[in-house]
Amino acid sequence: MDSRSQKTVFLLVGAKGSGKTYIGCLLEKALGICFIRVEQRLMEFLASRPLHSRDLPNDGYDLELEWIDEALSEHHEVICEATGSSRFLSKHLNDIRKKHDLKLIRVVCPLDICLARVKRRSKKHQFTVTDEKVQEINAVSHNVKLSWDLEIDNSGNASDIQIVHTFHSLRAERRA
Repeated sequence: MDSRSQKTVFLLVGAKGSGKTYIGCLLEKALGICFIRVEQRLMEFLASRPLHSRDLPNDGYDLELEWIDEALSEHHEVICEATGSSRFLSKHLNDIRKKHDLKLIRVVCPLDICLARVKRRSKKHQFTVTDEKVQEINAVSHNVKLSWDLEIDNSGNASDIQIVHTFHSLRAERRA
């Protein structure tokens, strides 16, 4: 087994408000997998530097790769999140695959539910964007076509136990 196959990145991809952060935190707590809250970390990075989000090279994916490598220096698995709306997504996926085993997890949720969630959630760890921008990002995210390793329906019908069990099946399959 080479070092690339020993380290796994689980990337949760879904619309803003689909529950990527919720699922990442849930899996971290239930299964002990390191979860990188990308949007929160980007906000902290930008707050400490005289940049604006529009000036972030590669939409922050270069930073995310650093954070992934840092986490994987201590762990064998890490969970990250993305809307999939960036024009740099393909490059980002390729960059991860060069170094690590990548598992793509689609987080599915109706876009009207996503928008409602975004409107009512705390803005403390999320970039503030207009409803129109959320809808624009989510329309692109909704149409992302990748070779998914797993799909999690987070429209509210699945319990935390079901989400963990669904994810655990992918994790067990990878280890087999």
